[in-house]
Amino acid sequence: MSEENKETLEAFRQSLNYGSRTDLLFKVLGGRNLSDAEAAEFFRGLLEKVGDAFDTGDYEEVYRHCFEWQVYGYTPKEGAQPQFRYDTAPWTPLTKPLSQSKLALISTGGVYVEGDDPLGPNGPTQEEAIPRINEFLRGDPALASIPRDTPPHLLRVRHPGYDIRGALRDHNVVFPIDRLKELETEGVIGHLADDAYSFIGATSQLRLLKEYAPQWAERLKEKEVDAVLLVGA
Repeated sequence: MSEENKETLEAFRQSLNYGSRTDLLFKVLGGRNLSDAEAAEFFRGLLEKVGDAFDTGDYEEVYRHCFEWQVYGYTPKEGAQPQFRYDTAPWTPLTKPLSQSKLALISTGGVYVEGDDPLGPNGPTQEEAIPRINEFLRGDPALASIPRDTPPHLLRVRHPGYDIRGALRDHNVVFPIDRLKELETEGVIGHLADDAYSFIGATSQLRLLKEYAPQWAERLKEKEVDAVLLVGA
């Protein structure tokens, strides 16, 4: 391999986060909480457990290893300063029990309905979106409105910030509309709103907080929504 084609461990790690190898399960390796040495130890342990699983046929320890490192990698280190600070806490206590409330769903998973792309008829495909991650991070969020009874085969997912394979297999992992319908049937929530919503969470956070979120909140208030389930991807 020529010198110009060599890739550092740091560059490889970052490519799993917001890069060419974006992967929901392993993007934690590109986060701020893991050092190169810790990332290397993750891979050493992973290879060890995969090797054991080849012999035993039991991959439970592989799963456990990945899960435990995700928890470790996303847990802030003691004394670490939070990445984001907010001057206010815009959480409002419920005025009535959840079982009597109208609930809406908002997901950052990039879900939308076929034929109603919030980025327009010429919106990028998933493959086109991934290398444009920095463009998305600087751009305005686009909210997709999704009727609650949309057939699953009409749901589409596009997001440059995570591996969408799990969401394609089961949209509920980032857009749990079916689970909310079940909770409505069971009486846990009073009523599920007629429309759910989704946008690509990899977007301008300043514009989202200062401009778009207040507009979206007003829209929900007009629809007499009492509470919102926010689902991060």
